[in-house]
Formats: sequence, structure tokens, C-alpha cells
Amino acid sequence: MAKMKDQLKSGAKKGAEKAKRSGQNFKKLLKGTTGTSIFTKRTRKPNFFLSVAINTIRITVIAILLLCISGAGSLVGLVKAYVETAPTLSVSELDDQDRTSFVYDVNGNLITTLRNTENRIWASYDEIPQQLINAFVAIEDTRFFSHNGVDIKRLVGAFVNNMQNSSTQGGSTITQQLIKMRVLSPERTYKRKIQEAYLAMELESEYSKEQILESYLNTINLGDSNYGVKAAAQDYFGKDLDELTLRECATLAGCTQNPYSYNPRKNYYTREKPEQTDNRTDTVLMRMYHVGFITKEEYEAALADQLVVKEESEQQDLYEMPHFVEYVIYDVVSFMLQQRDLEDNTANRREMERELRTGGYHVYTTCDPTIQKTVESTIYNWKNYPRMANSADSQTTDTSSDGTITTITQPQVSAVVIDQHSGEIKAMVGSRTPPQSMKELNRAYQSSMPVGSSIKPLAVYGPALDLGAGAASIVYDIAAPIEGWVGGQGYPSNSGGGNRGAVTLRESIVRSINVSSARTLLERVGVETSKDYLLRMGVNSSHIEVTPSGLALGSSGLTTLELAGGFSAIANDGIYQQPISFTRVEDEDGNVVIDATALRATRQVFEQSTAWMLVDMLEDAVDHGTGTRAKIPGMTVAGKTGTNQDNKGVTFAGMTPYYTAAVYVGSDEYKSLSSDSQGGRSAAPIWQDFMAKIHSGLMNMPILEESAEEAGLVQATVCAISGKKPGSSCPSTATDYFRQGTVPEETCDMHVSAEICTTSGMRVGPYCPESTHSGGAAIVIPQDNVLAKLPLATIQRFFPGATLGTSLGNGQTCTVHTAEWAAQNSGLISQAGSLVATAQAWLPNLSEGDAALVQSAITQLQNCINTGAAYEETKAAYDALYNTLSTAIAATPQVPATPPGGEGGEPPETE
Repeated sequence: MAKMKDQLKSGAKKGAEKAKRSGQNFKKLLKGTTGTSIFTKRTRKPNFFLSVAINTIRITVIAILLLCISGAGSLVGLVKAYVETAPTLSVSELDDQDRTSFVYDVNGNLITTLRNTENRIWASYDEIPQQLINAFVAIEDTRFFSHNGVDIKRLVGAFVNNMQNSSTQGGSTITQQLIKMRVLSPERTYKRKIQEAYLAMELESEYSKEQILESYLNTINLGDSNYGVKAAAQDYFGKDLDELTLRECATLAGCTQNPYSYNPRKNYYTREKPEQTDNRTDTVLMRMYHVGFITKEEYEAALADQLVVKEESEQQDLYEMPHFVEYVIYDVVSFMLQQRDLEDNTANRREMERELRTGGYHVYTTCDPTIQKTVESTIYNWKNYPRMANSADSQTTDTSSDGTITTITQPQVSAVVIDQHSGEIKAMVGSRTPPQSMKELNRAYQSSMPVGSSIKPLAVYGPALDLGAGAASIVYDIAAPIEGWVGGQGYPSNSGGGNRGAVTLRESIVRSINVSSARTLLERVGVETSKDYLLRMGVNSSHIEVTPSGLALGSSGLTTLELAGGFSAIANDGIYQQPISFTRVEDEDGNVVIDATALRATRQVFEQSTAWMLVDMLEDAVDHGTGTRAKIPGMTVAGKTGTNQDNKGVTFAGMTPYYTAAVYVGSDEYKSLSSDSQGGRSAAPIWQDFMAKIHSGLMNMPILEESAEEAGLVQATVCAISGKKPGSSCPSTATDYFRQGTVPEETCDMHVSAEICTTSGMRVGPYCPESTHSGGAAIVIPQDNVLAKLPLATIQRFFPGATLGTSLGNGQTCTVHTAEWAAQNSGLISQAGSLVATAQAWLPNLSEGDAALVQSAITQLQNCINTGAAYEETKAAYDALYNTLSTAIAATPQVPATPPGGEGGEPPETE
């Protein structure tokens, strides 16, 4: 026994001295000088003939033993045949092992690990404690440091033991076990044993003991999908290697023989047989003591130590922030495909994800856990989701591949938060409730639903401003067919009904007017140009409905991520930065293999002046437009609501000086929400809730740093009807921003000087009373104006008295004071004058209250006389005064009962 101890100590000492002489950290040897292998060959080449002779003798001895067992074959021929057919020793077979990858948040803290079937965290030789090495050597291969790959003494001992006992004892060394695990199959044949021994000696002749041990201790199966000591230590004990106790080291080494039977977690909790692990651990400790690796005191202390095993494996837990983590995987794989110029298909994605999970990578994400958990908290706990229009649509079911049926509450929701300055995604949530399993539907990037009017700044108003329009440019909100519009009545309907005539682009976006949006698209931008803008903002072409309604009204199905990405470009001076969920991926040596910030797409989509005007107008939309429920006290907010047709989904996308975010609420099956569901009422409050919390304590500032002047803008005034430079006859104007060089210079040609009837607003006619005449302007529609394509009657509903042509000519005059009006009113006006005079004479005799009522009726009738009001209006005012005065006179004592109205009495009846 003492001699054995000396041999083990001598072998261990020689191995340690050998590593010391090499002066190399095994971590550096991991890839070798060429970066291709974990092994580095010995610098001193062994004597070839001597090596062959020694190996042949050893193999022959082994074969003799095997021959005794099998009793078959010619010894020399058998050895020669098996050796010649042995696989070529390829270091890559030892090197190519699954390694667990790691995912970190923006602060560098670990979120989770990624793995395939093998949970392996590679540990360099220097990381592995000597006690752990000794535990494995003691129980698996006591003469490891002294043999050359095959332990003849152990092989003979195993042979004798197996002949004397019914149980079998293995004779494989650690080197042989490594060869079996990585190069050969696990079949139990003498051929495999001879080849295993031959390759083990070949490996030992080329590589150091330390290199072989490192590979072995990172390869060995230790149960529960843990491969290698580092992963097992973390999974079973929650410890790094340098924190392990002696008993824990012995427990890990004891698992090697049978990882299933000696699994500490299963024995302690599932099987409730802790003695199965404890007895094996005690055996390892005894072997360590017997061979002199530990003292008696250490041995006894370790026997008395209580093993503490984690009851739950974190490998089985769903990682935190699953929607973000799983998008990171998707995003990294996308960059891997791009970097390697591979087609983006299912097969390539599957292979790239396998590599990501098994390559030992370190992925540094952009996830801000504080922001992510704030968004999760809002969405998972929101109490005011809109109802479905049909209660039967409030739940849907999903059947998984294993037949499990899951009930899903509708409507669902998704949200994305981006730092527009860096283009980094800070939060992503893809469902209304927390995911319960991996790879559940992430609606933030996997669902493309129509976004409604939220698309307008991206596809309509932004392009229009880029092409020369200004915030005060005029567009017509008139219910009439629009050239190029497809389907329906030839034009869209406005939410809530009604039309406003001439509106500015600012009013159109603030009030979310559909008709003016459609006209802006078709008359100023064009469908193809609009599509190109969306493509330049990273929208997938398959998500774009290249139709007027798809672009002007948002029936295109953008993802929440795409919508947030587009709005972040507006908030970044018009510069689109492809939103990224990670900044870099490093290999296990710290080399950057993917730099997302360098590889991602970055381009100027909108002019800086356009971005400034869009932000300014969207601020108004939140301040007093459709997005008021998104206001954050003390913080500048700009944004746009969206409500899809038939209330089949609602959105809000908005920005602050710090972040851009988008929210979508809708049914997975594209069913209608309740009729009162709108983007401003159902999506904006969710956005406001988490964004207000995210911005708590942040200082307010402008969304864009530059002033209007620095962005190349000037303020200009235009005619509020024609949109051109105001002339002397223009009755109303609009003042707002234009990019320098785009201010309209042509003077308005729609307004001409004329006498206007103050009652109708039209040119005076022959029957308009003098009291209604006033200097003003009439509207003449030039032939090249878009309004000239509309029926005159339609135009005149919004612009009374308007005519077509280049001058007033024979245009329409006042339609109130007509010949019929004159015939009807001739007697009534005279009677009305007499009644007014009579009422005024009675006023001193009436009580104070009655006098006030009569005076009010007098004023109303006199106004009708003065303005030449329509006959019906004047007669109604006459009757009101007549009845009021009659009642007052009847209530006044001691007065003559003369009926009001003078000689004329009651007014004439209408025919």
C-alpha cells in the first residue's frame, strides 16, 4: 500500500512539474496556436521506432488477456487487423463538444443559459480545484499520472476480479474513457477495447496529462443533462468550482460510474434514497484517503459533512423575461444568417440556433430589466382591456404538438420599447399573460396585424413633407370620389362621420382624418413611394398591403416591433436604425464574433426638417387630438393612435425625449372589439401607464434637440383654402412650418373681390337687402385645382358660392334671398316692422319680467329684418314676439285690450 501511495504521489508530482515547466495556461491551449483545437502537441517528438515497439508489446499483452477470455483468433493477426482498422485519432473529435451559451442583460448580469441536450460550461484546467481532480483520479484511475494510456496492472486486476466474481469491474483508464466517449462507439466488443487502448496510447504520446484531464472533466456525463464538472457543480449545488467542499467534490466524482443511479437530486428528493448517493460519496472519500490525497482529519471531516443539494434544477425553469430572451435568439440567428450569407429558411435557422445553443457563446443583450419588468407588470396586471364585440370570441384555444389544449384570453396585447438614440430594444412583451413554456407566440414580432391610423406618419405625412409639403399645406376633407381610390364608394369614411372641407396637414394628423389622409397619399405621395418609405424603415415587404387603404388607413399588417422601429426613426432626426436586441456575441475566448451595431442597417429615411415637423404635429395629437390619454405629466410626449376597420385592433405608437414605444391590442383571430374601442381609449392608456413609470425621475426636454431653424424650417402663412400665398381677398389664412425652399410663392387664385351677402356668405343677388351687403371675396375654382374634378354641388356644400373657371362670370349668387323669398317676405316685413313698433310702445306698461321677455323677442325679429333672413325664420320670430306680447298685455291690469300688431293684426299665413 505504501508503495502504491508513493507511485501515485510520484506520478502526480511529475504531472504537476510537467505543467509547470510548460508555463502555459491550459485555457490558452484550448484553441492552440492556430485556433483550431483544444489540444496542443508536445514540442518534443517521441522516438518513432521505440514508440511503435512499446505500443505493440502493450497491445500484444492486452490481446493475450483478451484471447484468454475469448479463446479465439490468431494473436498477431488479430492485433494487426484491429489496429489497422482503428479510426484515425482526430483531435477535433475531442474538441467538438456542446458548450452552454450565456445571455446577459444590458448591465452585464446573467439572464439565462442556452443549451441543447448537454448542459456544458467549459472549465479550464486552472479553474478545476485539485481536490476535485484528485477525487476523479482516485475513483476512476489511481495511476493516471504514471501510465501511458493503458494501465496494465489495473487491466490484469480487473480480469482476475471478473473471473472470481459475478460482477464486472472495468479496466479503462481516464484516457481510454475519453477515447470511448469522443472517438469510438460504446459497443462492448474486444475489437473496440483493442482500438480504445491503441488510441489511448496514441493520445498520451501526443498530449499532456493536464490536457487530457481537462477534456475528460468537461466531457463526462454527471446526470440531469449535466456534462462536465462546472455545469454539474452549478446545477446540483449552486456553486462555482472554487467553492466546492471536499464532500461535494467526491459526490461529483462518484456520479461518473452511473450518472442515473448516483444522481444526487433524484436520490435526495425524487427517490428519497439519499444513502445511495452518500454511500458512493463515502467510497470516493475512502479511496482518496487510501491513496494519500487527503489526510485522516480531512477524511473524517468530509464523512461528517452534510451534503446540501438543490431541490430544483434551474435548467427546467423558464428563464426570466422569456419574450425578450427568445427574440434575442431569433435576432442573433438572423445576424448569423446574414453574416454567413445563408438563405433565411427553416433548415438554416434550425442549424444556426443549434450552434448558438451549443457553441459556448456569450450574448450581450440590450434588455433593461427594470424597463422590461415595468412593461410586463403593466400588461400582465391591466384591468381595462376592451371587450370583444361578441362574447363568444373572448376565448380561443391552441393545440400544441403533443395534443395539449391551451385556452387563450382575447383580446391579446404586445408592446415594444426602443431607445431611439441607440436603436436598442429595451423591452418586449408579446402576450397578455406571462408565458408558461418556451417558444410561446410572441405577438410583438410574430404577429402582423393592421395598425390603423398609426401608420399615417410613416406612410403618408412623412413622405409628403419630404416631397415638399409643409405643416400648413392644405388638403381637402371632402366626401367625394378620390382618383386612384380602390373599392367602396370611391373614398374612405371619417371616424365619427362628417367632413371639414379644407384642412392643413397638421389638422389632418391631429384629428386623424381619413379622407384627407387618402388625398394626401394619392395626390401628393403615390402608393409606390409610400411603400418604399416603409421598406426603408425595415418593414417586411410581405406585411405591406400596397393599396391606398393599406397605406393611408393602415390595413397593412405591421408588427409592433416594426411600428416602434418606424416611430423611433422619426424621434431620431429621421435616421432609421435597425432595432437590435443585442450588441455583440463573443466566443468563449472573448473574441467578438457578431457585432450587431456594426452589421445592422442604418439610413436616413426622412429629412431632418420632416422629422421635426412630424414630432411637432404628433405632440399636438397628444396634447389636444386623438391621443390625449397618452399624456405624461411633466414629460413631452408625441404620438399617434390607430383604430383598425370595424374595431378589429387598436394601437398607439409614441415617443418621448428618451424612448419610443408601441402597443397593439387585438384578437389573435382578427375579430372585432367592442364598438367603443379606439386607439386613444384602449391602447394609449396602457402605453401611458408603463411609460410614465419608466420616465419617473427623468428630466423633461425636447424630443429633438434642434430648434426649428436649426432643422432648416421657416414659418410661413398660406391661404386656408387654396394653400397658396395669401392674396388681398383671402378671408382666412394658416401659419405653420415649411422646409426652406418649399414655401408657396404663387399667390392665391381662388379668391376674388366681390360684394358678399352676410346671410349666405355668397355673392349678393338682386333680392339681398342692403343691410346684408358687405365687401368680401368669392371663391373661384381654377381648372387645374383638384377641386375642379369634383361636382360643383359637392364643392358648394363646403365652399358656398364657389364657381368653376378663372373669374366670377355668371357664377351663382345668394341662394337665400331669391325671388320667391322676396314675394313671401314683402308683406311679412311690413307687418314685422309694425309689430316691433307696437311692442316697443307697450314696454313701459309691462312688468319688469314681461318687459325683458318682450325685449328679447323684439331683438330676434329685428335681426331677421336687418339680415334678410329666410321667410320661415322671420315668420317664426314674428310669431314669437306676437305671442309673448299678447301674454304680457293680458297680465297687465287697467290697460286697453287692443291686440298687438297695429292695424295689420296677425301676420299673413304661409301658402
